[in-house]
Amino acid sequence: MKKWKCTVCGYIHTGDEPPDKCPVCGAPKSRFVEVTEPESPKPEPAAASKPEAEPSPEPEPAKAAEPPKEAQTEEPEPVSPFKDSRYRRLFETMTRFHGHPISVHIPNGLLPVCVLFIFLSAIFGFQGMARAATYNLGVVALSMPLVLFSGWVDWQNRFNGAVTDVFIVKIACGIVVTVTAWFLFIWLLVDPQVVTTPQASRVAFFAINLIMLAAAGTAGWYGGKLVFRD
Repeated sequence: MKKWKCTVCGYIHTGDEPPDKCPVCGAPKSRFVEVTEPESPKPEPAAASKPEAEPSPEPEPAKAAEPPKEAQTEEPEPVSPFKDSRYRRLFETMTRFHGHPISVHIPNGLLPVCVLFIFLSAIFGFQGMARAATYNLGVVALSMPLVLFSGWVDWQNRFNGAVTDVFIVKIACGIVVTVTAWFLFIWLLVDPQVVTTPQASRVAFFAINLIMLAAAGTAGWYGGKLVFRD
């Protein structure tokens, strides 16, 4: 059986041919390369008897030193501000110290708590839980720009910015979580009674909470596939 490696995420497939699509990152068949095992070095033949030393050739007369040629000066290529070494070092440092997994734990930990507090507040009329959900939702909304930026950096550094279904879904889910978190946070600041007071807009408010939670869960599930490659 041959082994094929996905050049995007590093997934190893065993079979006569690579899969049509990478089961981890969704890269097409063309992004797979065959893994060839290095051949073991062949033993060198035993050294034969040493040949007789040949007489050294007579030294040639020294040639006159040639005058040095004028050095050709080449104009340096313009450096793009995006590829500036300072920014590149910053991006590589973020990836090396796992900036995206660290930052994404903030909304992943707070979002379920926010939604739970909102539904408990609606059922039992706990206004304090609704207030706590508002504060936690504000932290989620403020952290999402960092999550999106660090995710983009990891996408470029670890996966060379490959555009596959997996990364499209993750980016879309991140945008949905960001937009809904800010929308719900502002809604709670303007109308904090929407959780505990029966009104026509409360159904839409709860539905948006579920959409936000589902988007965060979907992004986390695909992120787990990329990390654990299963």
